Amino acid sequence: MGRLEWSPELSLGQPELDDQHKELIRIANGLINAVSIGRRKRTVENVIRKLREYTVFHFVREESLMEQIRFPGRADHMAEHVRLKLSVKNYQRKLYEHEHVRANDVLDFMTEWLLGHILTFDRDFAVYMTALDETAKAERSESSEVVEAGNEGVPTTSDNE
Repeated sequence: MGRLEWSPELSLGQPELDDQHKELIRIANGLINAVSIGRRKRTVENVIRKLREYTVFHFVREESLMEQIRFPGRADHMAEHVRLKLSVKNYQRKLYEHEHVRANDVLDFMTEWLLGHILTFDRDFAVYMTALDETAKAERSESSEVVEAGNEGVPTTSDNE
């Protein structure tokens, strides 16, 4: 059975978000595995509940970061989060209603839902965060250069000795 795999292509260069995405992939693989080996319906329900709960935690954290840095694409990104949460909820309902869910269907759903989101919406957000980080570093560097230049010719304690 196939599974979702973390790869460097999925990395956003933001350790907190990357770690959360890795955890979502781990949980998704648990769901794919539970369905593929024919675990009891109760086990599958527990895994998808865990996926939903962690998804909500992750989206709340992401949205908080977006607000903090005033990410210009946050309205669209947050609307996508609403759509994805509804999608997971609807998929959860499908799993509850059907005894025999195919593992490949779960894999396809999770690939589209999770990996697709990371590679589009989250990538845009990460590019913005990285640009902010680089701008802040450049500003700090310029500021320290100005201070150093302003101190040229100012005697130090070792010059006075």
